[in-house]
Amino acid sequence: MELLKQLCDAPGVSGHEDAVREILIKAVGSYAESVHVDSLGNLFMTKGKGKKGPHLMFTAHTDEVGLMVERIDDEGFIKFMTLGGIDPRVLPAKRVRIGKDAICGVIGIKPFHLSDKEERKEVTPLSDLRVDIGASSRSETERFVDVGDPIWFDTLFEQQGDILKAKAFDDRAGCYMMAELIKHEFRFPATFVWSVQEEMGLRGGRIAAARVRPDIMIVLEGTGACDLPTDADVARRPFLGKGPVITILDRTVVANQRLVELLCQTAERDGIPWQFKRPLVGGTDAGAAVRVKALGAAVVAIPARYIHTPVALAHLKDIINTIELVKAAAERLREVKL
Repeated sequence: MELLKQLCDAPGVSGHEDAVREILIKAVGSYAESVHVDSLGNLFMTKGKGKKGPHLMFTAHTDEVGLMVERIDDEGFIKFMTLGGIDPRVLPAKRVRIGKDAICGVIGIKPFHLSDKEERKEVTPLSDLRVDIGASSRSETERFVDVGDPIWFDTLFEQQGDILKAKAFDDRAGCYMMAELIKHEFRFPATFVWSVQEEMGLRGGRIAAARVRPDIMIVLEGTGACDLPTDADVARRPFLGKGPVITILDRTVVANQRLVELLCQTAERDGIPWQFKRPLVGGTDAGAAVRVKALGAAVVAIPARYIHTPVALAHLKDIINTIELVKAAAERLREVKL
């Protein structure tokens, strides 16, 4: 789990994925026949050149949701904007890091005993939140922070038995699983793409698909677990610890039905627990790829509670089972007629 820890702890909000990319190159670059980084920041590793197809592209995105410095006010407080989908309710009183020097800050909120009854009932709007680094003037803050600096949650990876806690399981879990998959020798050509800026509109995935032009694409993701406390009679899948999550359709793509069947049948054959994702929730790089080339796309994810917040929970066995399922299903791709 050391590599997963490094990936989750690394800063990498959209547009600032360099640290994550360097960890991956150092960890698994030697397993690839070629390594390339494009001008956007997508990382490509290839294996199996010259082997009979189909050409398979594995994809996971390196960026995480986060914040960016928008301006610094006269008192030295930092106004920020979001990068990716973040609920403002989770932000107050959270520790963050800022910029190239990882300056420590906190998203401030008025203390309880200074707030009136009405204020306590309201969610502080994003426009009213500020990051406080302890400075008392604009000039003091500007010694450490610039407009445009990335801001990320100051959360470190922890493990307690099979339960994992970290920021950015969406999608450092996928990055880790692909790092394990590239060690395997597949019977066909494969390109492994760690994409960028997925949280800002699937930008890297679109460029990557146009470059690689694969026959089949498998996206490795971290998706939201829905097994949360509730009194309502609502669908609660997927569940933490109950196996890989297979997408039928989300807001960006209808997964290839034959690939979905292959994944389900392989899981049943090999005794791997699995579950479907709730339809029409979220989107992935597969949605960008199918707009560039006609290809077969599938999405397999681990469930994680509280994604897109400062801290999420995942299950070790879900990660292990997802790696095994994708590896086994990929070996049977020639059985699928797309």
